[in-house]
Amino acid sequence: MSSHLSPEASALLTQAITARAAMDKAARDTTTVADELRRYAKFSRPGQPSPHIVQLRQSQATARIDSARAKQSFLRAAQGFVQAAGLIVPPKVSLEAFVLDWIKRNVGDA
Repeated sequence: MSSHLSPEASALLTQAITARAAMDKAARDTTTVADELRRYAKFSRPGQPSPHIVQLRQSQATARIDSARAKQSFLRAAQGFVQAAGLIVPPKVSLEAFVLDWIKRNVGDA
């Protein structure tokens, strides 16, 4: 990590990197469950869904909630990091894009 950051900014940067990894995992989980649901729903009979499809829909909902929570966690950590590091987000650039680009340029593949 960059050595010119305050301890608070470094801690928040670590949180942002961890939350980003959680976002990626949640996105993969959401995609996996959606693919599996499509595969099984394609051959399901009309009418009441099978217990397996109901379970897959519940898993999909859980994965979406986890994805939203991970993104919220990332954005909270990113906002705190930007403030603690004294960075200024350019106009018309999202906080997420700015922090991810900053991490890529200054930390490398995290």
